[in-house]
Amino acid sequence: MISLTDEDARSASERLSGGCDTMEQLLNGLLDSKGRVAEDVHAIRKLGKTLRGGFSLFRLKDSIKEIQAIGRLLSGPRDAVSRLSTWGKIGWEDDAPAGAAILGLLDQQTHSAARRPPPETIAWCQERVAAARKNLQELPVEALAERLAKGEKKLGKQAGKRCGKLDHDAEEDFHDARKAIKAYLGALKFLPETSVTPDPKLVDLAEILGDENDIATLSVWLEDHGFTADFVPTLWKKLKNARSSLRKQAIRDADLLANTRGG
Repeated sequence: MISLTDEDARSASERLSGGCDTMEQLLNGLLDSKGRVAEDVHAIRKLGKTLRGGFSLFRLKDSIKEIQAIGRLLSGPRDAVSRLSTWGKIGWEDDAPAGAAILGLLDQQTHSAARRPPPETIAWCQERVAAARKNLQELPVEALAERLAKGEKKLGKQAGKRCGKLDHDAEEDFHDARKAIKAYLGALKFLPETSVTPDPKLVDLAEILGDENDIATLSVWLEDHGFTADFVPTLWKKLKNARSSLRKQAIRDADLLANTRGG
């Protein structure tokens, strides 16, 4: 378990509280986004993942739920952009009419999603941020350092445990590993750089798992919108092969990471 001073703990708490302030500012910016809704939502959700890591570090489950609710509420615009981006990376050209139909619908939904949330929705999100920050501020100052050290140990152990299950090749294992790694990496951003340095291999693994999840999400969307294997079999074969390749790479990288850490 890492050793942290009271000053380290106070600094981490202040940075996390400041992150909540930034989240409130970004949410307020959605009220006058001037056409940058997708970009602003992406910034909010990205910050939200970091904040959830920070609250996990402080072991504040209720605060994690508060921030998570915001991400879910604003998932539409970002998910639409992500699906369109993932489609562009697939490079499938076997059926021009089907490809045009998919691209057209993805593009349409991306534009439709780029609308500002109503003021009442933004106000509700800001209440969630305020509640999350309040939980942090109510923690006893004298207990912060020990709480952070235990939180870092638990998050690191959980990430390692989740990565160790990837060779089972089960759907939920890849999803759980991605979430655990993101939580751990997000948490480390609030600790002194001298205490824990994230392994570059872990950062790379998070990217691979993110790409795998993007393809999984696009696959669900295709299925829901009628673009099944009955109509576009070569597309589904390409998607399956791409996911399989990413999963194999993730398993190899997880094994390498475990060996580097001594198992």
